[in-house]
Amino acid sequence: MNNQDLSKVLRYIEENIRITEQTTIDYLDPKRHLDRLQSRQNHVVFGRRGSGKSLLLKSLRSSGTDDRNSISINLEDFKDISFPNSISHVLISILKYLKETLKGKYNIWHFKNWSKQREIIKIIDNQISQLEKKISEPDTYNEKIREKSASKISGKLSSGVGKSQAEIGSEMADELETSREILKDKLNELKNEISNFKSLINSICEFTNKDIYLILDDLYFIRKNEQPFFIDFFHRISKNTSLYLKIATIKQRSSLYLQTDTFVGIEIGHDVQELSLDYTLQDFNNLVAFMKQLLNHINQKVGVNIDYDNVLTDNAFRFLCLASGGVPRDFLTLFISLGEKMINGNRNISKPNVIECSIENLPNKMEAFNMDSAEEKTVLENYLQYIRKEIINNRKWNAFLVSNSDIENYPKIKEAIKELVDLRLIHLVNPNTSSAPSDGTRYSAYMVDIGLFPNSNPRQFTQIEPGQKDESGREDKLRSAPKINLSDYENYIKSQNLASDIQIYN
Repeated sequence: MNNQDLSKVLRYIEENIRITEQTTIDYLDPKRHLDRLQSRQNHVVFGRRGSGKSLLLKSLRSSGTDDRNSISINLEDFKDISFPNSISHVLISILKYLKETLKGKYNIWHFKNWSKQREIIKIIDNQISQLEKKISEPDTYNEKIREKSASKISGKLSSGVGKSQAEIGSEMADELETSREILKDKLNELKNEISNFKSLINSICEFTNKDIYLILDDLYFIRKNEQPFFIDFFHRISKNTSLYLKIATIKQRSSLYLQTDTFVGIEIGHDVQELSLDYTLQDFNNLVAFMKQLLNHINQKVGVNIDYDNVLTDNAFRFLCLASGGVPRDFLTLFISLGEKMINGNRNISKPNVIECSIENLPNKMEAFNMDSAEEKTVLENYLQYIRKEIINNRKWNAFLVSNSDIENYPKIKEAIKELVDLRLIHLVNPNTSSAPSDGTRYSAYMVDIGLFPNSNPRQFTQIEPGQKDESGREDKLRSAPKINLSDYENYIKSQNLASDIQIYN
């Protein structure tokens, strides 16, 4: 292998591992997600951090520009904005984009269209001005209303002596000025404008003869308890208009609807269709094939012809895919570290090298964990700590089983495990398996992230791979993994005396 070619590949990966407008890597789409996303339908794209959500949305923006305006909003920009000001900021961004698409579209020689264009821009400017004013106001406040009441009596008398006329008028007025206070709620004020926003959107779509695709990336940066109200507002604007929502988020960090006395938010299958980008360990062979396809695609972009079968052994490559947990960005991050080792003289990349790189990368993954877990960071750390202590340290396994029936009695543990999967610290391998020996119970099988291993070559430690079978073709090794005692798990969390616990959302 030519080190210069490998250096080109590593540099290209580093330049494109974070998606920006300058990114040149293409979205590989074996599941035809882009085709679905281009349809006139509301969609929510689920995927873990680094799974390709932003790259998919970037591909959506750059396609089909003749029949739609694609407005992309990165909600991370508003993660520190109070609610409902976050709605106002997003609305302002939308209106400013639409204004720019209209400005200069027609000149005065096309008077009818030019006049309509000016009319719409004037409405947009007025809406922006009102929204900016609302942002500066408190979220709820008392507004003083001053009123005047008056009474008035007048009379007129006339007599006809010749052409003379006498008028007598009298007026009595009594004015009383009072003031009262009413409670103003900013969210309700925004809701009162929904019909005006819908009317404006319809006018723009009709005038431009284009749909509007509103791309809301990284919804999980909006506080979880505010997400149903946030997304409900934009869904209500989209109803019966040519505006379509394209939302990207992490599944377990999201709360799309809230069912109380009324329904708030969006419901999957009814209001919005779901796309899942995750390559999981449940279909490990397809995951391995996709990662090889990804590296070959980078070869083409860079103009090299590296045979990666000669760079990593088949076992090391499969373990690299396992270490990524099915996340392309994690795969590429680890490949950069391994590639640097190759350039620096390590010609034989083995499984321990992959584990070593995974452990070295754990601080970066934990930094993302701290950011993505937000207010539940401390709580989730304790839920993770129990798994590390019980499974890795005590049982010395990289896998464990959770009873599918018993977990329903422990909703907080169930939620925590799902969130740890989405945060890429544990990985679902099989959602419906038995134990060995069988006890008549169905289990979900999980693997801990390789970065959590104690070292690159742990002794007396059982390491298994997804789909690993014995001579009879059975997955008995995975089925023999230790079972999580959910009662002990719950007692451990209680013993930590945490100030808060996992919140259960719809």
